[in-house]
Formats: sequence, C-alpha cells, structure tokens
Amino acid sequence: MNRNFFITSTTVLFFCLFSYAQDTDSDKDTYRNQGFFNISKISFGKSNKIKQEVFISGEGNFFSDLDTAGSDTWSFQTINGFFLSPSFSLGIGIGLENHDNPDFNVLPLFLDARAYFSDDGESLYTFLDIGPTIKLDGNESGLNKGVIFNLGIGYKFQVADNLFLVSDAFFSHKTVSLTDEGIGKSDNIVKVNGLGLSLGVIF
Repeated sequence: MNRNFFITSTTVLFFCLFSYAQDTDSDKDTYRNQGFFNISKISFGKSNKIKQEVFISGEGNFFSDLDTAGSDTWSFQTINGFFLSPSFSLGIGIGLENHDNPDFNVLPLFLDARAYFSDDGESLYTFLDIGPTIKLDGNESGLNKGVIFNLGIGYKFQVADNLFLVSDAFFSHKTVSLTDEGIGKSDNIVKVNGLGLSLGVIF
C-alpha cells in the first residue's frame, strides 16, 4: 500500500505546485505572512519507540515494547490557516497516514500552530500539531481511531518567482486503537514515537 499511497500523495502535491505556479496575481501578499494560507505537504517518518497495551478480561493490562524495524510512516497533509500576526498563524489540517509494522491507517484532523522567526519570504519556523484521528464509514473504512501530536522546526524558502516551499523536521507521537473502539475503550492500543521529515508548498 505504501507505493500507491506515495504515488497518490505525490500527484496531489505536484498538482498543488502547478496550480500555485500559475497564480500571477501580484495583489496577493502571501509571502509576507499575512491573511489566509494553505500548506500541502508529504512526510516520511521512522519510529524509534513503540509500546503496545493489551487488556485481557480477568487478567488485566499487559504492556510490551514492539520491534521498530521496518516501522515507517508515509503521510499527506493539507492545512488551511490564517496569520494572526506576521509571526504567528493558526490553522486546521487534515491528512492521511499509512503506518507499517504495526500496520494501520489514520485520518488525523488537527489544530496547527506556527511561529515564524521572520516575516520575510524565507524564514525559520516552529510548529505544533495536535488532534484526533477520525474513522469514517464505520468498520469498513480501514481507518483507526486515536490522537496525534507533532512538534517540529522548519524553513520556508523560495525556489522560483512565484513558488515557496516548506521543509521541516519533527517529533511525532501517535496513540492508536487497533480495534474498532476509540482509545478510551479499546483493549488493544499502540503508542508510537518517531522522527520525520516533510516537504510541501505554501500558498
């Protein structure tokens, strides 16, 4: 599934890049950290710690550390937000994440907060993402319930006259139910910590 997921995400990202490059409206001030914005990005992560908690009726909770070999995550996210000031923005994001070993898919819906070091076209920034993962279409969706938390640092930079990219490195935590229940009622959950890199476009 990773290959199909990556191809789909890459296609969406390059569509965003193409659409953005065609926008030559000089009245839009999207580079000086003002007004509304969209960030669409692809991320890759490696897990460095995975804990599983299993509840067995009559026996209690059992905890174990899982092997992190081959534990990778591919994700695509799109964020719509607004600059409250040239140095701070808030947004709402939605994404799709595919995780291997253990295998699960999540659809996170999250709050995105960003602090920029400068309002120039190129700037360092820090960001925080937090929110639940949601399950659509009942038990047939193949999506798992849980929560995500990402904390990172990145750089916004110009690559063409009308094209700005964002690249960041981040710490990621996910708590995910491996059953159809939410994490509060599930008898099988995993807590995954990892590090990731991402590349996207801001417009």
